[in-house]
Amino acid sequence: MNEIFLDIHIAVPPDEQVREILPAALSELGFDGFAEDEKGIHCYIKKDQWYGSIEHIIKDLSEQLNLPFVELLSVTEIVNKNWNEEWEKSIQPIHVSDRIIVTPTWHPIDEKGKVVLTIDPKMTFGTGYHETTRVMLRMMEQYITPGSSVLDVGTGTGILAIAIAAIKFGAKNAVGVDIDKWTLDNGLENAERNGVADKVEIRIGSLETVTEQSFDIIVANIIRNTILELMDGVISKLSPNGTLLFSGLLATDRQIIEKELAERGFSVLSVLQENDWIGMAARKA
Repeated sequence: MNEIFLDIHIAVPPDEQVREILPAALSELGFDGFAEDEKGIHCYIKKDQWYGSIEHIIKDLSEQLNLPFVELLSVTEIVNKNWNEEWEKSIQPIHVSDRIIVTPTWHPIDEKGKVVLTIDPKMTFGTGYHETTRVMLRMMEQYITPGSSVLDVGTGTGILAIAIAAIKFGAKNAVGVDIDKWTLDNGLENAERNGVADKVEIRIGSLETVTEQSFDIIVANIIRNTILELMDGVISKLSPNGTLLFSGLLATDRQIIEKELAERGFSVLSVLQENDWIGMAARKA
């Protein structure tokens, strides 16, 4: 007899910390499968093992773990599946722009004239399936020039700036920093499979692990509060004529980010939006 599972779909913001903390907490409650998509995370548990109120559980976890914007989207009964196989099926090639394609290794693509980023996601965020990642890649395509030095704050899978995109857009070198220990192996693997491992460095820890200064481009695809918290530290690493690229922001965040940038002498060069999410490019006025 096939076992019946509950597929509990939870809206989760595009922040790799949040997308790891929540599954870890739910694992302790008996959930044994997770799959990420554009809106959040599908969480799986055997129906006969679940007797609680998922709404209350999510509310409690959101409050206890300080997880913003986490909410229940749906609960569906499904027959047991090969979760790894289903997860791989869900990761399909993404055409980020006319020039950029993000694809996993199990869907190889060879298109001349395209920037193909081969990413196998693991426990980190940044596969190209969320608007914030796509917005950031499009901005990088616009602002990274040959010979640039790039810093990626909160690098995740290494799709942003470091392991792949920045170098393929012409950057001479890139440093990625993230507090997530999974980033190191995953980022390095992605760098190697894209042929850019000799031009990138991935560091685990806070922004203080980056002692270099005068980066030409600094990118951060993280939520608003974290951007505000790190803004002064990020600016201290930027060259006088350097460019900041922020994503992970909702359109409603625009005013406060512009205000904080202006107070630090920065002007917004452009704003790129996809659905409710925006990316912002800024430079010293």
